[in-house]
Amino acid sequence: MEHVTPGDLVSRDNGFHEAVALVSDAQAAAARLCGATGFALRHAGKVALGTFRLLGLEEAGGEEVLVMHPQAGRGGIRLVAPGGAWQPLARDGAQAWDSGGIFDVNLRALGDIEDLHARFGRHGWHAIAPVTAWDFGSLAVKEVIERDSEGLEIALMQRIRPPLTGYEGLEGPASWVFNSTQIVPDFAAARRLYVDALGWLPVQETDGFAAGDASGENCMGLPPGLAPGVPMRIGIYQAQGAMAGSVEIIAFGAGGRDFSAQTVPPRRGWTALRFAVADADDFARRTADGGCEVVGPVELDWAPWGGGRAVAAITPWGARLEAIAA
Repeated sequence: MEHVTPGDLVSRDNGFHEAVALVSDAQAAAARLCGATGFALRHAGKVALGTFRLLGLEEAGGEEVLVMHPQAGRGGIRLVAPGGAWQPLARDGAQAWDSGGIFDVNLRALGDIEDLHARFGRHGWHAIAPVTAWDFGSLAVKEVIERDSEGLEIALMQRIRPPLTGYEGLEGPASWVFNSTQIVPDFAAARRLYVDALGWLPVQETDGFAAGDASGENCMGLPPGLAPGVPMRIGIYQAQGAMAGSVEIIAFGAGGRDFSAQTVPPRRGWTALRFAVADADDFARRTADGGCEVVGPVELDWAPWGGGRAVAAITPWGARLEAIAA
């Protein structure tokens, strides 16, 4: 496998490079993911030096596996299985509209989304609601959210119109991870972190309801009879304003539960988004100004990308943002 430093990555100061999940069995979780998505193994080995310190945990041994789209240079998924006792889920019992931690990561369906949904089902995943069609006039998409036993949730999206661009020549059933969602209890506070503190640019901002029309159909699992009346505010942000390694925040007016206090390692599920940055100390200062608790700096062995000075910023709603300097 090639050895690349973070400074060579296309994602440097340009969105997250990979999503990190804590799981009970890294090899089994990787097999389910690769079977469903067409991803391939990029790295496997002992949990890297510095990983547990960055997570605020004692060294525990274990294994980590990185899977990626075989043609992509970003948008991978790193599965970390610590040694020791079995752990509960970070969002155990949470519904899609409940706040706290990292809710999901997003993939493009490169073919028919129904075929990709069936492929996920054959590999042990299930949807939280039926495949849903959204028609906004100039934009039409289909979406479904898949879930597995490790607490991982993946939103699959198929562009109907206009034609999808930026993925030309990409083969396989699904794209690399291009976006990740956090359900937040306070939209204004989350926006201040990403826009005012970190200086990221809005990719998209909308203020509407959980269903696109009176039918109430939605991919989040809200009852169709209620969804048209549930307020939903969405913002997508990224350092360069691109839908690539972007962070999406959603606030529902549904009176949901808040799981922020329990979305902490070593609980299983989506754990962190990892960013390659020019200056980890600046990232730490900015996120602290935005209300985050900061862990580090730590020297992290980030295989196969090399090593670097790393910090972790924990948002007030329990999402973890890890930044590794070139």
